[in-house]
Amino acid sequence: MKKIGRLRIKKVLFAIFFLLTTAVILSKIILQGRPQDDPEIFTLHFTQEPVFQLSNTPVIIPPYSQWTAKPCKEPQPTILAIVHSSPSHLLHRKAIRQTWGSFPPGQNMTIKTVFVVGRSKLPKIQQRLEREAGQHGDIVALEMVDSYTNLTAKHLAGLRWGLKNCPRVAYIMKADDDALIDVRRALKVLQSATLDRNVIACRIVPEGTSPRRSGKWMVTRQDYPYQEYPEYCSGLAYFGTMSALAGMYEAATSDKMPYLWIDDVFLTGFAATHAGVKRLDMSVWFARTEQDIIKWMKNGIGDGHFPWIVAEMSPRHWPTDALSIWNRIKQANNRVPELTTSFNSLEKQ
Repeated sequence: MKKIGRLRIKKVLFAIFFLLTTAVILSKIILQGRPQDDPEIFTLHFTQEPVFQLSNTPVIIPPYSQWTAKPCKEPQPTILAIVHSSPSHLLHRKAIRQTWGSFPPGQNMTIKTVFVVGRSKLPKIQQRLEREAGQHGDIVALEMVDSYTNLTAKHLAGLRWGLKNCPRVAYIMKADDDALIDVRRALKVLQSATLDRNVIACRIVPEGTSPRRSGKWMVTRQDYPYQEYPEYCSGLAYFGTMSALAGMYEAATSDKMPYLWIDDVFLTGFAATHAGVKRLDMSVWFARTEQDIIKWMKNGIGDGHFPWIVAEMSPRHWPTDALSIWNRIKQANNRVPELTTSFNSLEKQ
């Protein structure tokens, strides 16, 4: 009987040991799968080393092809528009050239628009892109496959081209090729604001936005192990002085920067903070939805002016309706006296 009792005790002890061991192992697995909170992540206090560790993959900025755009001519333009475009988006680029990407001669504001494009994996599209570049001379062609994971390298390549080839422009604008922008009004607003040397104006995405863990824009935990992003700018469009963007570029290419392939977060978030570049919110001038644009075009809103400076258009309306929308904007601007709204007046509200 004593032997049976001892065996039972041993079995009970073994079961308890097994359960405790299993619980410890499971807890470690769960904790390892979760990002570790870091109180410094959102302040991004870069000192000797990054305060949080991301991938140490170096940012390799691709070289330019032999048929890339030529430098700005003298006198240099008021604003340089650096538009990120995909190799197959021929119609998007055509629409921008015919609308906001150029100013009529004789105006006191001038613009130079270039399209930053990587290589296509499809030979026919690549050949068409090369012909387009030769015809228009406005494509910053990169010797790198155009892909989502190369967005940061593409962004930096565009900035490097602008800083080197148009060093005396007053402002630089980065935009996507599905953006509709009233550049003339944007410039007047920027000039009225006497934009600080170390400021970029944009639609701010507030601190606390969560990375997408699935879909086309999926960011894995290996890419970014934290649950939230710091403050950054929407990539649809942002504006800045040459000084501000030069500071961002220098910070982004330093060996102290953690790398992330999501270029908006990396450049206008991490790099801007590291460089001491402030973000000025101009969300009031970004259209909320595409339907607001279509409604305004058909009916007119308020005083008749295009109420926004930047709008994102889907393939349904852009680039197919680009000219009609742009002509409507020009008609409104010619008919209605200029608005006096500025950053300074908004900041007082």
